[in-house]
Amino acid sequence: MELIAENFDDTINKILFLAAVVSIIIGVIQHGFPDGMLEGTSILIALTIIIVVNSGNNYISERRLADLVSLSDKQDVAVYRGSTDAITIDGSQLVVGDLIHFEAGMKVPADCIMVEGQDVATIEGELTGEPDNMDKVYVDENNYNEGATGTMMAKSLLCSGFGKAIVMAVGPNTVAGVITEKT
Repeated sequence: MELIAENFDDTINKILFLAAVVSIIIGVIQHGFPDGMLEGTSILIALTIIIVVNSGNNYISERRLADLVSLSDKQDVAVYRGSTDAITIDGSQLVVGDLIHFEAGMKVPADCIMVEGQDVATIEGELTGEPDNMDKVYVDENNYNEGATGTMMAKSLLCSGFGKAIVMAVGPNTVAGVITEKT
């Protein structure tokens, strides 16, 4: 219904509808019931065709855009689940506690804590608006109480380094998910 209603935002369609109603009223007054409706009904049929075609095109365009958006969110992630060999899964299949491998150029698939890594920096601009690189250090028993910055937020871009991290939150429970749900 929304796609059909959008067609009446166009002034031409409003004018065509009004012209059809006026034509039907004047035609019935001048020529009687069946003959007087010919011109107005023709305008209504043309308007219906316009609305059906426009609504169909808009529906197809919206579906294609939704498909493209869902494709852009897909990301393969290397995960260590119960073995020393990594398996590759879609980022949407991650669960809390997974140990993932990350490297420069990828987006962080979930909120994580880095437990191993070298020269790691992320850009959290999509979440915070800050375009600066944020250096990360892995968290261990020596630097845990010192406030080491080993947290990596979902949708952050890894601009350098590589390592491993433990997934702490996924989907709508991530910082990015909370922000998305509030907007």
